[in-house]
Amino acid sequence: MTAAVILAGGQSTRMGRDKALIQVDGQSLLTRTCAVAQGLGLPIYVVTPWSDRYRDQVPPDGRFIPEAGAQGPLVALWQAWRSLPEKHDWIVLLACDLPCLTAAVLHPSVAQLPDRPPSLGVAWLPRSGDRWEPLCGFYHRAGLPALDDYITQGGRSFQGWLATVKVQELPLSDRTVLFNCNSPEDLANRPHN
Repeated sequence: MTAAVILAGGQSTRMGRDKALIQVDGQSLLTRTCAVAQGLGLPIYVVTPWSDRYRDQVPPDGRFIPEAGAQGPLVALWQAWRSLPEKHDWIVLLACDLPCLTAAVLHPSVAQLPDRPPSLGVAWLPRSGDRWEPLCGFYHRAGLPALDDYITQGGRSFQGWLATVKVQELPLSDRTVLFNCNSPEDLANRPHN
């Protein structure tokens, strides 16, 4: 089974206000990301230290995973894996600040996950140049032991961890879905669907 894990634990320092609650076309960024997961038919788990703040932004059947400490997105993924029921072999990991993301773009890849062996890669991610785009991608539970080791040794870099495991590139027909809003300028200049 596949689950959607949405990261909503950042400090939003460059934005100057809580990114997850910013309204785009009448919906908060977090609500929009939850709608993508719903469109994929996936159970939703939101990793955040602020579940009370976001309760009304998440569907009633969405669950919260408490994020312990602001240690970054890799630790949030690790905390999610350790909290999820073992029936979830794959995670669709999504940052909450992807205003152009749609279920239609991800659906063909999500449909392949049940038949995709982890031997092809424990992560299936888009790439930008020589860097992986880790906050809109797919992760298999088989990568958890390597992630345990990396975190236990003090690692916090997504790119650093990804260099230690097998990753396969996820081709995307529409790269604007990776656009994220980190600053007021990003928000003002975002592509419009």
